[in-house]
Amino acid sequence: MFYVDTQRTITRRDSSLITTARISPDRDSLLTVRGNSSAHFGSDPGHQRTARPKGSVQKEVVTFLFESMLRHIVVSWEVIEPEKPNSEIDKTISEVTIFSVKKKGKEPAKTTKPKINMTKSGSVPTVEPAAYVPWWSGPDERAVIRFKNGNLYEGNISMKCMHGEGRFQWADGTVYLGQFKNNVMVGKGMIQWKDDTWYEGEFACNLRHGHGLYVDSRKQGSYVGGWHLGTKHGVGALRYPGRGPNTYDGQWDHNIRHGVGSREYGHDSGYNGDWDAYTREGKGLMIWPNHDLYSGDWRNNVMSGFGVYIWDLYFINSMSMPSLNMYRGEWHKGKRHGYGVLNFGYGLGSHYKGEFKDNLKHGTGKLVTNTGRTIRHKALFIDDNLGPHESDNEIEQHRYAQTLRSTHPKPPHIQKTIDFNLSDSSIDLIYHVHQALKNIDREAEIRAGIIANFIENNKYYLELNTSVKRKDETPEESHLNIEDLITFEETSLRKALRCYETELRDIYYIYAKICNTKDIYFTPSLIRLYLWQLYYDCKIHEKGLTLVQIDNIFFNSPEWMSRSPHDPFEKIHFWQFQHSLITVASKLYAKTTFPGPKPDTILASAFRTFMDKDVLPGSVCHKGHLVNGPGSYVPLKALYALYRSLGEPHTIRTFLCAALRPHHDVEHPQPPMVEAPDECLPIGRNNYVYDNDMIFTPEGDNIKGFPDKDLIRTKLNDTELKLFNFGNLSCKMIVKIFGRIFPNVFENNHVLNLDVQITFYEFFEVFISCAEESIRLKEEQLKDATVQTIFKPLENWYDLKY
Repeated sequence: MFYVDTQRTITRRDSSLITTARISPDRDSLLTVRGNSSAHFGSDPGHQRTARPKGSVQKEVVTFLFESMLRHIVVSWEVIEPEKPNSEIDKTISEVTIFSVKKKGKEPAKTTKPKINMTKSGSVPTVEPAAYVPWWSGPDERAVIRFKNGNLYEGNISMKCMHGEGRFQWADGTVYLGQFKNNVMVGKGMIQWKDDTWYEGEFACNLRHGHGLYVDSRKQGSYVGGWHLGTKHGVGALRYPGRGPNTYDGQWDHNIRHGVGSREYGHDSGYNGDWDAYTREGKGLMIWPNHDLYSGDWRNNVMSGFGVYIWDLYFINSMSMPSLNMYRGEWHKGKRHGYGVLNFGYGLGSHYKGEFKDNLKHGTGKLVTNTGRTIRHKALFIDDNLGPHESDNEIEQHRYAQTLRSTHPKPPHIQKTIDFNLSDSSIDLIYHVHQALKNIDREAEIRAGIIANFIENNKYYLELNTSVKRKDETPEESHLNIEDLITFEETSLRKALRCYETELRDIYYIYAKICNTKDIYFTPSLIRLYLWQLYYDCKIHEKGLTLVQIDNIFFNSPEWMSRSPHDPFEKIHFWQFQHSLITVASKLYAKTTFPGPKPDTILASAFRTFMDKDVLPGSVCHKGHLVNGPGSYVPLKALYALYRSLGEPHTIRTFLCAALRPHHDVEHPQPPMVEAPDECLPIGRNNYVYDNDMIFTPEGDNIKGFPDKDLIRTKLNDTELKLFNFGNLSCKMIVKIFGRIFPNVFENNHVLNLDVQITFYEFFEVFISCAEESIRLKEEQLKDATVQTIFKPLENWYDLKY
């Protein structure tokens, strides 16, 4: 529903203002009033003639004709005398010359003005000038004019026209107070109608023109903005009549919403975007009362084109990434139609990529569950109904099984179809088992002997845990092989995950909101930056494993669907979180040899060791700057851009080269440190608003953001040295700071390795530590300089005395 107000303009019915052209004496609404004229048509022989200015004869003729019909318009003309500079205190009323058209015999009062002569008819007075004027001119004065139609004017008069400041009142009670020019409302003024509506702003040609405020006091409606000849035009804000928020703020085209603007329909709904004659057309963002949001293309007031739709939106304002129910794709006439991506926010990572038809999933697509299992088919959905299809993980298992059969032939069998359950909470662990076997299988010629020895030692336990037997085998042909070993390892690892399932979920959600100082009321998702914090708390660096190595292993597995290997703001779902922990446990504690006669496993034992020894104790104590303050108010996006400018990932050596110049390089000395003004320093917080993108929100009046780059460049000749503000730190000090994170880099005052790659998390920790150390050194230098200034005279006095 659209709301269109009927804005009032000054018309012939509302106003008696008209122009002086084509004067008609029989119109009561005539406003062009003129009084007595001081024009002199004679000539003084004794006065020297001069050339008449252009248009003076026309003015004389117009004035003469106007004076001849003044009796039909004006009831009275009262000239307001200016106050005398030295007037007496008891005289409070100005001297006024009054002339009444009705009372012909009354003589005007004596004033200091030029003498007024009355004609015999008493219709129009004439004024004889004190001195001869060679061409037409009219005196400037203030007067009170009463018209026969009931209108009243009080204000400045120039050449018998309303000119300057004045007050005009219509017979119906409408009042205008403002500026006039030649009987026309021009300039700034205020008009108030009898129905309690008023306007204050600019006028032109008796109409609202320019910038002004219109208020309807009874209906509580208002408009402030641009006007053009009485219509809303340009940029302005309109508050529609009624209670509650009902406004429009944007562009107008002659009383029509057209262009870019924001429309507020209530407390919880609104639209911000493009308009075309009251119709949403183009790019725009819409929020409904049920907290649904759409941002994208609009055609004829409906969603058409590409857009993003979010269900059950809520204001986040925290550093935790939300789990959103969102569709991103093509729309047609308000329905999902074409290719799109549908995220099931409450499924912790489950989503659908594929085709839609009339708002339903239909056609080719790919479905990913909350456990990482995928189903891909040319006809995956038919009218929103899912058919039985084989998942990608099962296909990979079949391919790997065929590879094993090539080295260990066995009778063919029929693979049992695995029932696919969308609510299944288990994840696929075959990949980890394969990687563990690759680490053990160093020599292919002894592989069969090792496996046979292991199977013989654990035959009884393996037979008990073998859950699937091939249907095409007889009991005599049944024997254990490599697939039984994989099944045993997978089953043991799955049981270990279930043992720690409660602890893992608690750790996941704790680190998903680790940088928040206030409680949140939504389900958060972990990001890679917070996962790095967990590994740092677990002292992964002390065990010789870096975050870059962990990221590379995680990204190399396409089944885990990582979009980027080192993006700190990428979402990590719970099933991806489990895979990452198993990968780290395998690298740190997995055995490189098969266990002995005692039943044991390779991965399950490693995972249990990693959880008991590192994860559970480390997740209690949070270390570093990210979770202890700077992570909240340091602009992470801007700092990440600085990190990427050095390379992603880059080494410790690259960091040093970006901060310091070699001491022996005389041609390129270390540039001086730059002091940024306080008003340029960013003051605010990092948070998510409604989307999956962290932003930096300035607080208060600080909206300037970061120091001026041009100012810094003028003080720095070589812009390649991007961390030059750490120039007061020595190379050894920076390496020591890196040594706090990487113990294997610096030991016993000797540098071991500067080619270690660092992620953004390690860059952030070192950057903040270097900044704190640089400030500390600077304060110590200032303190030492102050002490020397105070005690230097005492030392000189002591030397002179003794």
